Amino acid sequence: MNNSTFRNKETLIYRLPAAIMDLLLMIAVYKLMLLAFPVLVEADKVIASKRSVYFLIVGHLVACIFVPVRFYQRKLSLRAVFQNSFFHCLVCLGVFAVSIDQLFHAFAGRFYLLWGIVSTILLWILHLIYMQIVSVARRYGRNKIHTVIIGINDNALRLHSALCNDPSYYSYRFLGFIADDSSLLPGQTPCLCSIADAMEYLSSNKVHEVYCAIDPRQEPSLIVNLIRCCEDNFIDFFFVPAMEGYPKRTMTCLEQGGVNVFKLRDEPLENPVNSAIKRLFDILVSGVMLVCIYPFVWLFVAIGTSLTSPGPILFRQKRTGYKGHPFTMLKFRSMKVNDQANTLQATKDDARKTRFGNFLRRTSIDEIPQLVNVFKGEMSLVGPRPHMEAHTRQYSAQIDEYLVRHMVKPGLTGWAQVNGCRGETRTIDRMADRVSHDIWYVEHWSFSLDLKIIAMTFIQIIRGDKQAY
Repeated sequence: MNNSTFRNKETLIYRLPAAIMDLLLMIAVYKLMLLAFPVLVEADKVIASKRSVYFLIVGHLVACIFVPVRFYQRKLSLRAVFQNSFFHCLVCLGVFAVSIDQLFHAFAGRFYLLWGIVSTILLWILHLIYMQIVSVARRYGRNKIHTVIIGINDNALRLHSALCNDPSYYSYRFLGFIADDSSLLPGQTPCLCSIADAMEYLSSNKVHEVYCAIDPRQEPSLIVNLIRCCEDNFIDFFFVPAMEGYPKRTMTCLEQGGVNVFKLRDEPLENPVNSAIKRLFDILVSGVMLVCIYPFVWLFVAIGTSLTSPGPILFRQKRTGYKGHPFTMLKFRSMKVNDQANTLQATKDDARKTRFGNFLRRTSIDEIPQLVNVFKGEMSLVGPRPHMEAHTRQYSAQIDEYLVRHMVKPGLTGWAQVNGCRGETRTIDRMADRVSHDIWYVEHWSFSLDLKIIAMTFIQIIRGDKQAY
């Protein structure tokens, strides 16, 4: 039984009973709400009719098609389960919207909105209970994926360690290695047989997945025979390349001219749709804030800065932007005019800062003029913070993949900043940590992640950030 058949069996075991339980739960919530909120207006009587229940059943069936149950899937986050429950109820409400004339009537609208909120929360809780039941079953050996590793290299040993020790792989049962030299195996790791006997073992034992770490350049015909054996026995075949020294990340396999090639990194913002969504959000938010908030903030800062320090209100500095192109970043001036502004980072007790400038930095008000950069397209609301050109030259020579952070537009705030990597970078390790967070953002961007970072930034500002200086 191969992995797809294995997952189809899971679908039958888990999805069908869960779909029935979900429907019963939503109908129960609907009936209980009718008891709690009796319909008094004639126009709303349709809510209490059998017709509404029929449409609820139809909506649930449609939701099961477009928003399939996912709680039994491996390595699924709590957020993903909640999103699944939310969209399931949203689809049901959508069916109501096109089926019941009174949906947008005042009472009906509130009734269905409340039903949607309660049902989403209860579905989420129910699916979390499902997840725990499935997890317990898998921990006791039920419904596990049986895996075998053929051959030995460093990546195969790392894979073995993950399968055996990483809690997120508890649903896998590692059977052992198939190798010629068992002395290379760690500890009491079982060696099932020699590579020459691999096909006989795979044909006569229950195996779902095979991870092959044999060098195809040395044994090309053996690899082909192993693949055919796996296909004949409905076993999923995975190749584990010996790519020591390469960055550890998810790669994409592409076919170019009949040749398989690996792309080292997938950037979601390469997708024009994602890029357009992010840019539209930047324009809308920055435009509204520039019209409604910026003039009043500018007036306040202009008065405070003029009274505490001679010089311009705005501070302009060249920073490294998208794909390494320099741009002029704007800030409210928080320091006395000095000759080290373009080379020296601000420190906690920096004598160059004014008292009013300290306040601007602690509250992040000094960053607000960058809304102009965002509106012009030089920056984004969320992204890696832009560095001075001198620091770009310095750190690009000291930190691997430093320049990767410039594959997206720099931001007002970023994933690194909300994870404790804000402010002065006193050591190279501090900067390397910031860069690793920036690269993670580049590779995992989503609109919901941007919203999360913005929310975390506001919370950070309200609570007060000790690194904001």
